[in-house]
Amino acid sequence: MESKQKLAWLIILPLVIGVAIGFSFGKNTGSQKAIEVTNSNKDETVPTSDVKPDASKKALALRKLDLLKYYTNFVLLPKEKFADPKKYGEDMSAVVTEINDDEITSRYNATVEADNDEQRVVNIRVLLNYLSDSIRSDLQ
Repeated sequence: MESKQKLAWLIILPLVIGVAIGFSFGKNTGSQKAIEVTNSNKDETVPTSDVKPDASKKALALRKLDLLKYYTNFVLLPKEKFADPKKYGEDMSAVVTEINDDEITSRYNATVEADNDEQRVVNIRVLLNYLSDSIRSDLQ
């Protein structure tokens, strides 16, 4: 009886350890994408004023923030996470139209019209950086 318990432990213990290690490494080795959004505003010591942006600037900044969120999700999440990726893209385009900024529109369109994947990544990074800077300047 004692040898059967030892044998059971010799089989179960490595199995439990292997499963635990597999779960640990499995979570960390999944396909991950990252986009680095850099701060092009080099002067970090700009004092914040007590003046709050007016309602229209705040609304515009919120729409830009929505676009930033939409596009970041669209780029980073797998297609399976979207019920209808085409509708998601149309909603994102509607936000771009609503913002009504020529620079944002041209940078947004450039992400779709890129000749290759490498250029598309560069255009996406440029768009996200521009949106980030634009939102920051709207809120100052």
